[in-house]
Amino acid sequence: MTDFAHVTAWSGCVRLAFAPNTASALHKTLTDAAARLAVGGRKGVADTMLFPDAYRRGKPSAAFRDRHGAAMRAEVVAAFARVLAGWSGGAELELDLTGARDLRLALVHAQSAYLRKPRWEVQLDELFSTRWGAERTVAWLQELEGHVATAALARADVPVFLEL
Repeated sequence: MTDFAHVTAWSGCVRLAFAPNTASALHKTLTDAAARLAVGGRKGVADTMLFPDAYRRGKPSAAFRDRHGAAMRAEVVAAFARVLAGWSGGAELELDLTGARDLRLALVHAQSAYLRKPRWEVQLDELFSTRWGAERTVAWLQELEGHVATAALARADVPVFLEL
């Protein structure tokens, strides 16, 4: 069986069509990442893995996370919940621009569940720093997020077709 993800866009709408296996694998990945994000801390995904430093120095960045980390994490968890509530893992997913934003947020932060260091510090040639040999998962999430972003940012009068 051939796995694929087609991302199309027109008139402010983003549509994803998946091979059944691809849809199932992506839904499971997002579900697992959402569960790890909801836990936080050592058993889940720490705020330091989710959000880049707000300042050059560690102390002010830690203070920023103390003040805003819970709200930022709540928004990420809510985006995962909206994506998963609106998509049961079927072969097609149609999104308005708000839905595309939620999916992009989920795809970007899902990577954090599979990396040993923050995603903004991992170069593509360093994907060996994943947990449990999840290089393909991280690379695939990055590529799919890029396609969704391209589709969501396309002009409404120019159709977009991207394939993964």
